[in-house]
Amino acid sequence: MKIIKTQVTQLKVSEIERLDLINVYLEDMVAGQGRIIIECYGQSWSSFWGAMGDRNISEFFVSCDEYYLSEKLAPKIRPKIYDIDQIRKDAEKKGIECWRDDPWNDHDFLNQMYGGDMMEWSESLPKKPNFEYNYLCRIINAVKDALNVQLKIQEKQNETKKLPRKKNEKAIQSTGLQS
Repeated sequence: MKIIKTQVTQLKVSEIERLDLINVYLEDMVAGQGRIIIECYGQSWSSFWGAMGDRNISEFFVSCDEYYLSEKLAPKIRPKIYDIDQIRKDAEKKGIECWRDDPWNDHDFLNQMYGGDMMEWSESLPKKPNFEYNYLCRIINAVKDALNVQLKIQEKQNETKKLPRKKNEKAIQSTGLQS
């Protein structure tokens, strides 16, 4: 058995309008490889990236748009879903009755409405925005905002650490003492 201990950063993102507490777990494994886990209201999404260039997971995540990230975090959640209510309204206009609660599973109904070849008409069915997808994108954008704040704080801390060295180097150079 091989056990490897790694460093994981946890962020808690709160006080965001219409969102519960978001827990974010970031793990930089080796240069250019990292993982993120996002948890909100009992749901979680995760992904691993093995080729992020010279960036860490935070830098990589904020550089991506929410469409790409949602595809990686939840590949089965689509931006739009079939609008069953609109399909029913269209059926009423045509005088076609659906006998099931879910018209998607009523093959006779679908054949009457659209014809027998689903490949021809499936993409033209009425669609509506997917609430689950929009919810995930709001969470992703909140995480990106939080990571941007963290990255700016880190940048300022790194600049502060560099300042005294530069002053010390100038002081050493002015005294003529160098190693």
